[in-house]
Parts: sequence; structure tokens; C-alpha cells
Amino acid sequence: MRFILLLGGAAALGWQLVWSHHLGLALGASARGVALTVATAMAGMTAGAILCARLLRGGKTFDPILLYGALELAIGLCALIPGLAEDGIMQLDGAIHRRWPLAATPFTLLALSASIGPACLAMGATVPAMGLIARSLDRPLSRLYACNTAGAAAGVLLAAFALIPNLGLRGTTAALVAMHLSLALACLLLGRRKTTAVDDPSDAPPTRTRHALALAFLSGGAAFILEVSWFRSLRSAWFSTSDSLAVMLFCFLVALALGAAAAPVWRRKGWTISLAFAGAAALVVLATPLLGRFDLVDAFQAKGAWRQLSRTLAGLAVIGPPVALIGLSLPTLLDEVRRPRDWAVLYAVNTLGAVVGANAAAWLLLEWIGPAAASWVAGALLALGAWIAAGSRAVGIYAATGFVLALAAAVWFERGEWRRVPGAGRSFSGQIELIERRHGPDATISVVGYEGGKALFINGFATTAESSGSTGASDPRFRYMESIGRLPMLLHPNPHDALVICFGTGQTAHSVRDEGPQRLDLADLNAAVFELGRHFESNHRVLDDPRVRKVVMDGRAWLRRTEQDYDVVTLEPMPPFFSGSNALYSTEFYHLVHSRLRPGGLLAQWFPLHLMTPEQAKSVAASFVEAFPDTILWMDPGSLSASGLPDQGILVGRKPLEGEAAGSFREEWPGYARPSESGRRSLTATEAKGQVALDAEGLRRFVAESVPVTDDNQLLEYGSSPYRESRRVAESIREIHARIGEARADGTP
Repeated sequence: MRFILLLGGAAALGWQLVWSHHLGLALGASARGVALTVATAMAGMTAGAILCARLLRGGKTFDPILLYGALELAIGLCALIPGLAEDGIMQLDGAIHRRWPLAATPFTLLALSASIGPACLAMGATVPAMGLIARSLDRPLSRLYACNTAGAAAGVLLAAFALIPNLGLRGTTAALVAMHLSLALACLLLGRRKTTAVDDPSDAPPTRTRHALALAFLSGGAAFILEVSWFRSLRSAWFSTSDSLAVMLFCFLVALALGAAAAPVWRRKGWTISLAFAGAAALVVLATPLLGRFDLVDAFQAKGAWRQLSRTLAGLAVIGPPVALIGLSLPTLLDEVRRPRDWAVLYAVNTLGAVVGANAAAWLLLEWIGPAAASWVAGALLALGAWIAAGSRAVGIYAATGFVLALAAAVWFERGEWRRVPGAGRSFSGQIELIERRHGPDATISVVGYEGGKALFINGFATTAESSGSTGASDPRFRYMESIGRLPMLLHPNPHDALVICFGTGQTAHSVRDEGPQRLDLADLNAAVFELGRHFESNHRVLDDPRVRKVVMDGRAWLRRTEQDYDVVTLEPMPPFFSGSNALYSTEFYHLVHSRLRPGGLLAQWFPLHLMTPEQAKSVAASFVEAFPDTILWMDPGSLSASGLPDQGILVGRKPLEGEAAGSFREEWPGYARPSESGRRSLTATEAKGQVALDAEGLRRFVAESVPVTDDNQLLEYGSSPYRESRRVAESIREIHARIGEARADGTP
């Protein structure tokens, strides 16, 4: 039975990853959207546990194994709903945002409840079922709870490193459904051997107390505040890649499972739950400064399996002890009661705390006080739990004193670190100065000064930069950002409306504005990016232009929700291998852009050779060409890498005029007949034309037999990347250029 519970937990977390992709595409990607999803899932599990307990009332005998099998079958079938409903949710989401913007959040909650709610109800109902199984086997519920949680940890790795990379989302869905069906069949074969009474007459009266409910609430709230805040710190240290996120979640769940497994031993030793809360509170505040320095460990940036192994071991060593102590609390409380309604109420209160904690962290704490201080708030909640659980005032004072001393040590350890930017040392040498930092709901964003310029960091990654005291155009390393904006404007005969997705330092936005559109929309997921734009001279105060409109929203969601059509769309998203970025390089996204472009409109897409393997580069280009057959690949002359070859490319695709056959537009640059508003352009028409590496026919040869990136296969998010390994980066750039040379009509390298 333990193996069945292990696989049940693995399947449940697999669904969480699959749902995150479906719902991110359907409702837009944002941290607050994730928080609402977590809240909805937790609310559903709470309702499921209570509903199951109410249905199990009475003195009947019951086979709990068959009940668990039925719930596994229900989870497998209901978990299909988000994927099946994705297209419909997207259509309704777009219509509601266009007509009734104020109804957008209520619709999001309704869509989440309708899609993931049924499966979450069944997941929550498994808790009383596990309690009855534990009673029938005469074992502590905490042991079965530990098996289920350990399975969840294994499910994270299984889905992130095996199922999704090899099977895609549809294949993973089929595999998970098959797993649930197998578990239901196994329970059918094991069942009908032993029944148990729902309410055991020998049970003592309910031992559930206000103190127990308070402890369940505080442990759930603290755990999810830590999950949100610590994950933000680790994203800055390890980057927001899917494999890193999987390792973080694995460490967290393993620690919770270890805590649950240790609960019976803890009780036998006579150790109090107050001691667990006090120890967790102290360790939380001491662990937080250590996590904030993980970016300084070279082993975490190593190549291959050693990188993930070292990260896993470090995560377990630092995260493990405090989270394991938190993980003791709920299983210990569950072991102290014997009736389904008591298990359900304790579990419900714990998940309610998780809902409050996750949303408080995402909507308030991160933005107000930052991830480190938010973690210490979680520590304070645990210290409060230690005080509540203390059998005497003296014990409570000892617990509070221990927390205060640990907090003082952590604050002392953090002295001088408040202005350090994680990841900056990886990107720049010499003196680095923090100019301004914002902890937004979606990311920690910093403006950093370094010798020679300023850079914008998002979660520890240097996304873009400008040279000191210049417009940015004078520095050839940054000219590609200007070119992403100018190329499509210059290739269009009369661009009126333009959209820039991902603002960055604003250099691309300025270059688009400088070509004289009547309207310019700027879409970025992070409001802080716009607010910090004033530090970059290279955008020439583009945000103050009355023609410019700021849109704080996921760019893909904006294109789906707006009724505005554009002549030009440009984007330079986060690196292809970052979590969530696959959605801005996929065939479905490019077709969406195509639908929002007027006839003759153009899309310019960043094509970073140094951040992709040769296979990924061909897949991205194949996706682009599938939506825009009339496409050119342009190489920036100033972006020479260590290999001596340009590493910054730009794909520019054109939507044909009505009735016009697709054909290469590389020879026509009508925008050069118009003066720019500033009177300055970094490249002449001859120079711009000379940087076209491949025309439409050449690109078709370049992408021949390549698999396009899709929302289903997730080739980029779950694929490999040469980034941070200089030898591999140089080799990858040389190989991509070699394949470009082979695709040219004349065969020149």
C-alpha cells in the first residue's frame, strides 16, 4: 500500500507541472496568477477533505483501500479538464478582458475552480481515506502521509527530467492517466479483504483543540511563505530554469516527507511539538542568508549532472532541516486524532494557512520587504507556534529567546549584503554598485552600475545593458537591441502602430519610436521594469512620449486579449531555456502574432546564438518560418563573441499583403527614405542589407527536417543549453554559423 501512495503522490505533482503550463498559456504568466492557482488548488483540496469526511459519517464498516482507488480514478479523469478546456478558457479570457476588464480576476478564479477544482477535490479527499487505511493497518497516519509526500518529490523529478522532455505535455498527460488507472486497478485487487469502521467506538472524544488548529494554520502559512520567498532567492542564484525549479521543489518536498516520517519517532521520544516549531523558527532565519549566497558557489554553475547533484545536496543541507521540522507538525497532529472529520479539519486548516501564506508572500511581502525579510516573517510565525504549543510560560520564553538570538545572528551575518546583487559577479568584474532594486511580485529587478555602463538584472540574470554616458548605439555590443526595433520599422513602408514586448532598458522601444509610429505599445510582465527605466539614458525618456502606452501584462496574453492590430511587433524575451520562455518562441505564439499583424506587417524576434544549442536554434527558426514563410535572418555586426563570430541574430518575418505570394523582402528597405526623428541611425541602408545572413529560401534549407518548438513539446524549457560553459558556447556558435553557411544559396561560410 505504501508503494501505491508513493505513486499517487508522484502523479499528483506531475499534474501540478502540467497544469502550470496549460493555465499559464490560457490565463497568462505571472507570479500572482500562480498564487491564485495555488490558492484554488489548496481550497479545492480543503473542500475535498471536509466533504469526504462528511460523507463518511456514521457507524458503517468500509473498505478504505477501495475508496482510495476510486479517488485515484477520479483524479486521473478530472485532471484532464485543464488541458481540454485550455482553448475555451483562452477565448473567454480574451473576450472578457476586452469588454469587462474589471471582471478579469473573478473570471480567472472561476476558470481555475472549474478546471482544476474537481481533481483537487479528489486529491483532498484522499487524506481521510489514508487515515482509514492507516487505522485498518494499525499504523500511524504520518507514515502513509510521508510516503505520499515522498512520492510527490519523486514526481517532480520524473515529470521535469523524464516525462515532459521526452513525451511533451500530451504524452505526459497520457502517462499520468495511465498511472492513475493502474493505481485504481491495484486498489481493486487489494481491496475487499479488510473493512474498518468509519467511527471507531473505542476512540476517545475528539482531541482537536484550538491550539492544534492554530499550529496547523501556522505551519501551513510558514511553509508556503518560505516556498515563495526561498524560491525567489534560489532563482537569483541558479536562474529560473525548469531544472533548477524542479530541484528546489524536490528539496522542499523531500524535507517535508522526512519530517512526516520522523513524526512517530518524535512522539515516542517524548519531544514536544513546541520544540519542533522553535527549532524550525531558528533554522529558517539562519538558513536564509546562506541561500542568498548560493550564487557565489562555483560548483552550482558547473556543467552536466554535477551541477544538479551539487545543487540538490546543498538544498537538502540548508533547506532540509528547517522544513523537516515544519513537516513534523501536521503529521504529528494527525496522529493525535482518530476520526475522519478530525483529520479533515486539521488538514483543511493547514491548507488554509498555505493559501494565506502563498498569497501574502506573492501579493504583499515580496514587494514590501523582499524575499529575505519575508522568510523571517515565516520564522516569526513558527516562533509564535512554539509559544502557543509550549506547555509552560518558561518554555515559551525560551523558544522566543532562541528565535530572537537566531534573528540577531542572521541580521549580523547580512550586514553589508543588503546592496549586493546576486549574479552580478558572474557577469561583470571590478567594482559593482547597486543603483536601485525592486522586489516585484514576479521578479527581483535591479539596476547595477559597473565599470563602463549600467545593467538590468532580473532574478540574478543580466538581461540587458548600456554603455556609460551614451545612447547605447555607440557601443557595438548593445547595437542589436536598437536593431531589433529599427529593422522591422525600416522594412515597412508606412508603420503606424507598433508593439514592443519586453521593455528592458528601453533601447529597442526608443529605436521603434525614433522611426515615427503614430502609436507605440510596450508590454512587460514586470511593472518595476518600467519604473526603473529612468536610470537608462539610452531609452531617451521614451516612456514620457504621449504616443507610448505601457501595458503591465504577459506579452502573449496581451496579444490574445487586445483588439489592436499592429504594423510592427518586436520582442527580446528572457533566454529560451528559462522557465516560461518557451511560450514566446513557439509556433503557436508566432501564429498569434501573425493574426494581430496587418497585411504587410512585420515581426522581429531576438535570435541569441550563444543561448541555444544548434538543434534549438534550428527549432526556433523552424517555428518562426512555419508562421512566417517570408522571413530573413539578420546578424548583428557588433556582437562578436569569443569565437570571433556574431552571436546576436534577429529573425524578421513579414505577413504578405492580401493576394500576394510570399517572397523575400531583403532588398526593400523603404524606411531609409524617411528621416528618423533623431536624425541618427547606427547603420546605413547598405550596411543593413549586407548583414542579411539568410533569405527566405536559405532559412527553409537551414530548418529542413527540424522539429519546431511548440507549446506541447516544450523543446526549449526542458532542453539543454550551453550557457555558462564557455567552451560549449563557442563551439555552439561556430556550428550554428557553419549550418547557416551551408544553407546559403552560394554555400559561403
